[in-house]
Amino acid sequence: MISNSLPRLGWLAFMVILLSLLACSTANFLPIGSTPTLEPSATVAQPPTATVDFAAQTAVAQETQAAIDAQATQAAAQQTQEAAEILKATKAALEPYEIALSGLGVMPSEGQIFLADSSVTLQGNGFRKYFYADQFPGVIGRNIAIQADIQWDSRFGDAGCGFAFRSSGMGEKPNQFAVVAMREYGGYVAFEVHNEGLIINRREVFPGIYDPQFSWQNGVTNRVSAVLKENTLQIFTHGIVLNTLDVTTPPKPPVFPPPPAPPTSNDPDELAEYKYELDAYNKMKQEAIDKYNLYRSRFREGAANLQDGFIYLIAYAGSGDITCQFKNAFVWVASTP
Repeated sequence: MISNSLPRLGWLAFMVILLSLLACSTANFLPIGSTPTLEPSATVAQPPTATVDFAAQTAVAQETQAAIDAQATQAAAQQTQEAAEILKATKAALEPYEIALSGLGVMPSEGQIFLADSSVTLQGNGFRKYFYADQFPGVIGRNIAIQADIQWDSRFGDAGCGFAFRSSGMGEKPNQFAVVAMREYGGYVAFEVHNEGLIINRREVFPGIYDPQFSWQNGVTNRVSAVLKENTLQIFTHGIVLNTLDVTTPPKPPVFPPPPAPPTSNDPDELAEYKYELDAYNKMKQEAIDKYNLYRSRFREGAANLQDGFIYLIAYAGSGDITCQFKNAFVWVASTP
């Protein structure tokens, strides 16, 4: 038993010594304290960085801006052309009014023209009542020229159509100047000063003396104009000056046309017609005198010194109805210095 185990022990001892020697020889290949180097891992390749073409981008931006500039230039040219066409049309539309102003002794370039609607109808019914059409809203003037072609229709002659200016408003008690063409007594034009709604001065002029075109008949159209410069007012019909007056002076006695001429024969019909006309004339004369006395009692110093105000187309009904149709109405307002 002993002899058989000895060779096996010797073999085992030999193998242990051999392994020890191999381990020592392997350790000699590495420096003391060093560790084995690991194999490097595979590196992922990065894509190349894109190069920006600034020259190309600049060229595109310049082309875009050039296109925008071209569009802006075209739009500006179109707007300029449209503005020129509008100006041309406006000048053409205003030309008849400028000609009318020149005929009234007014320089159109020294103020501004405001147009009413091409046709304005103003109706009213009442007793000594005024009716207003505000065709120039917000326009305030001191020195003005106003004109309209007026067609009237009323049941009675105590009715008329015209203008109000330097007005404090359309209330019941305005302060204002008014020019009213009336149908009664063969037709006349009155200038009135209103103070707190009351007439404190009135001047009447009969166009028939100066203007053969003027007619008091229903359905007839008369052109009526007024020009106010500071305190001087001129009244026109069909471009003919009827009266020039100072709007601030107190009432003056009325001036009457000559009485109707008596007939040259004793014909009963002619005598009857003459009597009718003479009675109407005397009635008109007495009423005018009574009104003058009333206005003189109401007038007080400074009440007619109106500085500026609104401007209206107006109708007046003395007793009954009135229809006024205004065509081609306009007002010119002088520029403020």
